[in-house]
Amino acid sequence: MIEEIYYGTTWKWAVPYIPRVMLSANVVKNHKSTWIINKPWMMDSGVGGMFKGKAREFGIDRYAEILNLWKPPIAWSYDYPCEPSVRHKFRYTVKQAQERTTDNTAYLLEKYDRVNAVVQGWELEEYLEHIDQIKERGVLTEHLGIGSICRRGQDKQIASIIRAIRKNVPQWVKLHGFGVKTSILNTEAKFFFHSADTSAWSIERRYYSWSDNNQKGQVWQQKVPYLIDYVNKMETKIFKLRKQYVFEVVE
Repeated sequence: MIEEIYYGTTWKWAVPYIPRVMLSANVVKNHKSTWIINKPWMMDSGVGGMFKGKAREFGIDRYAEILNLWKPPIAWSYDYPCEPSVRHKFRYTVKQAQERTTDNTAYLLEKYDRVNAVVQGWELEEYLEHIDQIKERGVLTEHLGIGSICRRGQDKQIASIIRAIRKNVPQWVKLHGFGVKTSILNTEAKFFFHSADTSAWSIERRYYSWSDNNQKGQVWQQKVPYLIDYVNKMETKIFKLRKQYVFEVVE
């Protein structure tokens, strides 16, 4: 059952208002000092943004340096996304993406022992094949991120993939969904995730609600109420889901 939602942010001012934080290494890679984060948090490489042309590329060794500087309690592998448009643009196959992701996980675990694996694929069978590869390489970790699901727009398909992954990994493995939409939490997927992250509040407010007559740029103090409102809604939703789950189990 989903227990935790991590909130992605590119702004330091937002951290005090977020109960659990998701940071991208691509956002902080040029920072000379770290932020003080006295709450649960995790870091991913931000490689998805790089492949989608939204961030400047940096290598795996630089990512390892960032991890050792920031020391996140949970860190994610430097994975290769499997969306067809990305694979076509950069000319690699699902199999190549999976092999590179697994190699990167093994390499990063030697540099920073809190790195967790990411399973990649597009079709359900591809995810299961990658799980087998991860097991064979001995890099199945406490947390397992599920890649390439956030932009599908097909909730039933996503739920079936997550269900199959849950059945094919040990119970001690905690599944994490990257960029999960709230609609997914209305499917059976909520029973299989342990955690998920979302940056929806940031994206929505940056490009829409914070714009008025094409005038952008509210100061951060004016953005705080929107953030608090979004966090409260998400936390309430998770609380209700857990309460419903406990009630159904008891029944």
